[in-house]
Amino acid sequence: MPSALETALLAARRCDSYIEGFALQWSVAEFAFDPTGGIPLEVDKAAAARVEKQARHVFESFMREHNVPRSTVKSEVLSFGWLDDAPHGEDFVGSYGRVFDVIVMSRPDAHESFVHNRALYSGLFESGRPILLAPPAPPPQIATNVLIAWTGARSRPEPSRWHFTSSRSESRYSPDSHWWN
Repeated sequence: MPSALETALLAARRCDSYIEGFALQWSVAEFAFDPTGGIPLEVDKAAAARVEKQARHVFESFMREHNVPRSTVKSEVLSFGWLDDAPHGEDFVGSYGRVFDVIVMSRPDAHESFVHNRALYSGLFESGRPILLAPPAPPPQIATNVLIAWTGARSRPEPSRWHFTSSRSESRYSPDSHWWN
């Protein structure tokens, strides 16, 4: 998670953007049945609350350590917020991701949980937004050279929505429509 936070911060600093975090938790049925006795067992909601509290603490501590102010109103400066009570389930990433210009997630590895991978697919295929996969070690800079592979189809995504270029720095943006051919 630290690499994803560092990568998100690099992108947000580049564009003076708002960063929002939430705890990704999988959906669990309210009751599970004991196959031997058929007695419903309540889900341990206290454990889920502890996980969410820990994720929030890590996120907010990181932002404070890097002098990112908490957002109190809509602004166009670097700031952060936390989404309380995010719905459980990986589908939330795709539906809520539509509100933002880019979704930043850590790159999956061999030991990643199925929830992370399903959330990644949800963000990629349901949000309509680009996903920035954070490498294991954060890069020193971001979005200085951007290449968008495009087949030339009319249904292409709009990469310009995530303003890769900034008035504060030089960047190269090159849509490559010949990559597929």
